[in-house]
This record gives sequence, structure tokens and C-alpha cells, in this order.
Amino acid sequence: MDRIERTKRLQVMLKQVAPKNSLESVARPPRAESNLESFNPDDPTQAIESGIQKLAEDRFQDVTDDEQFQLEAIVLPKNRPVAFVTGNSTYDDIPDPWESLNAVEIKAGISRLLPAIGRIELPLSAFIPYGGTGFIVGKGRLMTNRHVAQLFSQGLGTHIKYQAGGSAIDFKRQTDTPESDRSALLTVRGVELIHPFWDMAILNVDGLPDAGILKLSVKSPEDLFNEDVVVCGYPARDDRNDLKLQDKIFEGKYYVKRLQPGKIQQRSKIRSFENMVNAITHDASTLGGNSGSAVIEVKTGEVVALHFGGVYLKANYAVPMYELARDRRLSPLLNFAGQLTPTNEFDPAWRAAEGTENPTAPPLVAPKAEPTPTPVRSGLSPASPTASWTIPLHITVSVGSPTASPVPVQSIAPAVAEMETEKVEVDPDYSNRRGYDPDFLEQVSVPLPKLSTQAMEDDTALVQPDARVHGDSFELAYHNYSVYMNKRRRTAWFSAANVDGDNRPNIGPRTGDRWYIDPRIARTEQLGQEAFEPGIDRGHLTRREDTAWGPDVETAKASNDDTFHFANCSLQASAFNRGKDRWQGLEQFLLEQHAKKDKRRMMVITGPLFAASDPAYKNDKMNYTVRCPLQFWKVCVLIRETDNTPSATAFILGQEEIKDLDGFQEAFDVAATQIEIAELEKKTDLSFGDLHEYDKFAKTGQTGELEGIPGSTSATSKGRVIRSNSDIIV
Repeated sequence: MDRIERTKRLQVMLKQVAPKNSLESVARPPRAESNLESFNPDDPTQAIESGIQKLAEDRFQDVTDDEQFQLEAIVLPKNRPVAFVTGNSTYDDIPDPWESLNAVEIKAGISRLLPAIGRIELPLSAFIPYGGTGFIVGKGRLMTNRHVAQLFSQGLGTHIKYQAGGSAIDFKRQTDTPESDRSALLTVRGVELIHPFWDMAILNVDGLPDAGILKLSVKSPEDLFNEDVVVCGYPARDDRNDLKLQDKIFEGKYYVKRLQPGKIQQRSKIRSFENMVNAITHDASTLGGNSGSAVIEVKTGEVVALHFGGVYLKANYAVPMYELARDRRLSPLLNFAGQLTPTNEFDPAWRAAEGTENPTAPPLVAPKAEPTPTPVRSGLSPASPTASWTIPLHITVSVGSPTASPVPVQSIAPAVAEMETEKVEVDPDYSNRRGYDPDFLEQVSVPLPKLSTQAMEDDTALVQPDARVHGDSFELAYHNYSVYMNKRRRTAWFSAANVDGDNRPNIGPRTGDRWYIDPRIARTEQLGQEAFEPGIDRGHLTRREDTAWGPDVETAKASNDDTFHFANCSLQASAFNRGKDRWQGLEQFLLEQHAKKDKRRMMVITGPLFAASDPAYKNDKMNYTVRCPLQFWKVCVLIRETDNTPSATAFILGQEEIKDLDGFQEAFDVAATQIEIAELEKKTDLSFGDLHEYDKFAKTGQTGELEGIPGSTSATSKGRVIRSNSDIIV
């Protein structure tokens, strides 16, 4: 986010927290004492007043760093403060304009709810103390986020594999509670369900008090607009960001239970995992440890939403209890305040998760699970935390490095995919990228493909001179791979990677995507987030799994994250991008079955098969049109296990599913094929050097004539249809 955009968002947020949306009425902190003879340098009043005046006049470019800091660090925390939960689960008094929460009756009502909100511990991790927040919603049931539950479980719907002993609940992590006085951890017996549409999960927990079950609201989000709420959770510190600003807002104290007041705002659509959800929004100040927090209406004491993420200076997002109450599978399990007419809106997601075509599935029944041993508390280790944070504050935090376990655990739970608070983190200093290594394999050198025509070179993005490596003006170098960009198509000509199958530290599970624009080429020469809508994936060219290797976790994680550049993706139909039987499994099969076992290395070069007939695509967010490639190719080079000789082979795969998506013409229906490298050179106008000499497939004489493959320079093309891995010739 650039400075002007950040300032504009601050203006909107200040209006949102001010009475009658007037900047002049924003609550300021009291003026520091000073006189004409004694200037007080710590008095922020002047910067606050001048900053508000500039925002009122839309003079965004004139707001200084100090004015921005003071407005974020003093004005916003005053209007959306945080308070410690203390003593017997009460909370510190909250200043104006929230002093109404200090009234005896209101404070007593809210305090009665706080013991039901706990911290979800990760006992098996020596580095990551906790994953988020959860609260009691039924007999033996605790609600949290899907992205929290997936730190210690796998699956969707009710088909869940739980990592025994992987989580526990602590309800007494408070600032004034000594370690020796904290209550014993309660064991998580299993994960009852993970909702396939909403970022919500239900845990089964032994020993939950029946009296502590929170009541869940059935009010619609529209009826809750502008209502006062409080959010309760466990903020975690973010050492990557401005610590002075952060510590000023949160008083330098983290990891303990805190209360955050705010107001319900308008509903807003946001991508959550693979779904576009119509979330409830609120403007309380929250951090990453708040993932899974209850959003509680002050007036009724009912939980109105489940907090799951946020966007910097914009909004915090939460799952409406209203929507969960409309899911027929959940209403019998949870303590809703009433009943609503069931909806079938979530049935497709449930059917996909449960593997059933029954659209009227019966209510869920709690699965039986074997008891697990009482876990032992891990020590808090905030080493190497990572996070992103917002005002209203939403910080996604990870602490430490993942540790090997049956289900890997990576981080304090991140925000959902496509928010600005994702776990993927790219180093903005590109000077350390060495890119693709042509001499990665023994016995054979595999240079990057060469563009064969001047027209191709003219259509290729030029890398800024001070960012070039290997003397190549076209090569965008990343960790373990490199890209040549077709600037006219905003998609790579190819992406070439070094794959090391034996040098892979455990970096933990995939927890969310954040994609990056590469500043080394022009913005107009690459795709952006605006191009991707539901059903259209940001399909990796070089797979993240291919580059996620190195001598240690930090190196492997950096290489994994570096694949999340828009330069390394293409418009792909979701079914094609995620199809395990096609694009994703090919490299792994070759590594496991054919690569030399003492090295298990491979070169993989991937790209789209551009054709003039590719359908044009444009949605409402785009100010440009881009043609979508219907087919992709892949070249794999390895040292064969059988005879220790180099082998190179090529494949073409089609994404015929894209013909079913809005805005596209009918696509070709072509199965996966293995083709000769010489044939691929004709189709792509790329030169692969001497690789055709190592094309074992071409030398077998088993190639046949395939008709109608897009991009072919002739009516037929030599290849072999691949129906299973056993059909591949290496």
C-alpha cells in the first residue's frame, strides 16, 4: 500500500469512529501541559490537529509522517481502545468515549462471559505457543476458525483427521494471573467439524463447564449495524512492524486476554479460502491472536459473529452467527438464541466436503474420538515472529519455526486467503535472488530457453538494469527459479526451476496466499489481483513445492514464498489448477520413480502455450483485457536412476474446464499428452538447446499423430495421450 492510499484509508476510518462521521468531532487525547516558556516536545496535539485538518480538506499528500503516526498511535486507540482482562475475569476501566462499558451492570454482564473464552494452545510445538482463540458454544464444544483448527488437523466437513494431543485450551491467560495460579489445560479430544464454506470449526473439548456456554445470536447483520460490540482474545506482538507505534497502542503487553470494543459495520464480501463470503465487519482493534474470537453484542451479551481476519485500515471480518444458524447441520449442535428458516446456500460446499450428492443431509452427529493424553504446556517463545497488522488492528502473527510432527504446525493462525494479512512473506530486497542455475544437474547443462524471433524479444519485459543477474536483461531471478515475462500477454513465456527432492526442511502446512507485484518490471507488464475472480485461480507456473528447498527452514520458506509473484502465475480454471491427476502431481512422480536417488534433482521449465485464438478475458475490476491460455507445457530434465544418463521429456496439458466460466469462448477439449521436445519448440517458438538429444520418448518410436492441438503449426502433432503415470516414457 502506498502512502496516499494509507492516508485515504485513515481518513475513512477516522470518520467511521467519529460522531456523525465528522472529522472535527474525532475524540482527541487531553492536551499535554505546557506554557510559553516551556515547550513540551512530547505533546502530540499540534500534529493531531494539523493532520485532521489536512484530512478534512482531502490534502492526503500533505500529511506528514509525524501527523500520520500521531493519528494512528493516539487518536485511533482512544476511539477503539483495548483493555486487559484481569482478576476474576473482569476488565480494566475503559476511557471515554467507551466509559459506558464501565457501568456496574454492563461490566458484570460482560464479565460473566469472559471465562468462556480461551486461548488455543499448541502443546506439541516448542516454538509456537498458541494458535488463536476459541469460545464455548455447546456441551463439550468450542468454536474457533477453520484456519486455526487446520494447524492441528486435516480435512473438511466431518471427515477430519486430528493430530492427537495437538491442541488444548487455557481460559486463564490474563495479565495479572501468576503462572502457578492458572487453571489446568483442558484437552481437545478432536475436531468435530470444519465448515467447508465459512472460516469456522468446532472442537470437542473435555471438561468444558455447561454453565459457560455462550448464547449465539440469530439477528441479521443488517439489524446489528452500528451496534456496540466487544471482542475478546489474545494479541501477539509483531516484531516486523513499527514496534514504537505498536507498543504505544498495546502498552507493550501481549499474549494475554484482552477486551476490544468497537461497532458493527456494513456487511462486506471477502475471499475466504476458496469461497467469496458475505462477512459481517467490525472496527474493534484486534491482532492475529484474536483469530477465533467471539464478537459480542453489548446490549444482549449474545455472540453475533466469529472474528477471522482483517484488512489494514479498512475493516475486520467475522462469520455471522445468523448465517450459521441458517445451516441445518449446525442448529442442533450449538446454543443459538432462536431458530431460523434453513438455507441450502451452503449445501454445495458440504456435498463437496462430504463426498455426497445428498442436498438435504441430516444434522451432524458428534463423532466418537479416542481420548488423548493430557498435553504438557509449551513455553512461550516469541522468537522470530512474523505478522501483518491493521488499524483497526488485525495482526497475523507467527512465532518461531515449525517443528516436525505428524501434522506440521506452522504459525499462530493467519488471516484468510487474499487479505493483506497473509502468511506468505516476500523479501522486498531482490538483490539476493540468484535465480535458475543451468548447471544444477550433473553431466548436463540446461540453459534457459531462448526466444527465437525478434518479435518475441520485443514482447518481453525488460528487467530494470540494476536488478539484472547473469547479464540477462529478460531474466526475472527468484530463489531457485527464473521467469521470462511476455509483457503483451502479462503472463510468462516460461518459468524455469531447480528442484531438489532431498533437501526439503519441514516448513509446515500451507496457511494462506498473498501474491506480489514484481517491482523490477512495469506494473502494466504483469497481472494483478484485480484479474482473479471466483472460479479463476492464480495458477502457479513453477510450483511452490518445487522451489521450497534449502539448507534450513528459513531458506526453504523464503523460496516457497517467492513463487507467489504474479509473474509466476497464469489465469487458470480452479479445477485445472487443483487437479491432482494432472498438473500438480507430475514432478513428484518423476522425482520418486525416475530421478537418480542419491540426488533426486530435476529441472522443470513450464509455460503457457500461447495461441491467437485464446479467449479474451476482462472483469469489472480490470482496466485491461488479457487473453487466457488454454494449454500449458512442461519440460522435465533429470538424471535417470536406471542408467545414470540425462533424460528430457515434454508434456502439454489443457484446461478444458475454463469453457464453463463466464466470459470465455468454448475451449478445446484435449487430454494430457507427452510430446517430443522438437515438436514443443515448433509450438512455442522457444529453443531448448541440446535437450532434444536426451528426449528418450522421441527415440522410442511410440509417438503418434494427435490432431487439433492449439498452437500447432500443422494439422497434426506427434505425441502420446497420458491416461496414467505408467504411460509416461522417461
